[in-house]
Formats: sequence, structure tokens, C-alpha cells
Amino acid sequence: MKELNIMEATVLTSPNPLTLICSKKEDGSTNLAPICFVSYLSFNPPMVGFATGKQSHTGKRVRETGKVIVTVPGESLAGAVMACGASTGAETDKVAANNIEMMAVEGSDIQIPADTRLAMVATLQQSVEVGDHILHICQVDKFLGDEDKKGLYAWNGFGKVAPAAEG
Repeated sequence: MKELNIMEATVLTSPNPLTLICSKKEDGSTNLAPICFVSYLSFNPPMVGFATGKQSHTGKRVRETGKVIVTVPGESLAGAVMACGASTGAETDKVAANNIEMMAVEGSDIQIPADTRLAMVATLQQSVEVGDHILHICQVDKFLGDEDKKGLYAWNGFGKVAPAAEG
């Protein structure tokens, strides 16, 4: 074995589940941020955590509103997900720029992409500084899913976005 840096390590854990973190922008529209630093944290109550960079617009919006929807995007969004990761929602309307069809979620004022395999409607419980990121610990209020859709994964250390092969 040889010593690796974190980017080299992500290649060896590939594929990684990919999410689009949906948060409400100041103008009421939805911001989308592709994030792979996501994990289930608890069964009871159901909790999920995700980490964003300290300067992240998405993280700031989640901390300000206390609400988020963590989604697993469908395969038609592969190109849009890569594009969403290349800009900040503070300056770009990523939904409009990438022609992403959105849909409402009952009980939330945050919209999600219509092509979504899983949506976790959640409430922020705690934020914890972890190195150069902030971990957002959220209680999941509701899970919504469509098992007929294929979710996206990040491959080769986030170099490619594609569905996982059937095992």
C-alpha cells in the first residue's frame, strides 16, 4: 500500500452517491448544489448529514432558513449536475441556466428537480465546523422516492457523473 491524498482516496471509494442539495435562495427560487459529502446518521429519528465548504452559498442558505431537501438526481440531470458544480448560486440561477424542470414538494416551499430518485425533506438541527467544511446535521421530516428512476453517482474521484451499473 502507498500513502494517498484525499482526492486519490476518493477514486478508490468510487462510485460515491451524488446528491443535489436544494435550498431556498433569498429571492424565493431554488439553489442547487451537487454534494457527495453526504451520509445517513441515524434511524430514529431519521437524520442525514452533509458537508459544504465554509464559504458555500448553499451552506449559508441552509443555516439561515433551517430547511433543505437532499435529493438524488435522476440520470437525465448528469450534465446539469456537472454544470451546477461549476458556479455559485449566489451569482447564478442554476435552474434557469441549465433548463432544469422543477416540481413542488408538498409541505415545503423548496422545489426539487422533476427527475429525482429520492428526496429527503429535512430540518437543520446543528452545524459543526469540520476542517475546511461545515457539517450540517439534519432531521429528515419526509422521504419521497421513485424507484423506477436511476440515481447518479460520482465516479473516478468526481471526474464523471453517471448511474451505477446494476450488480
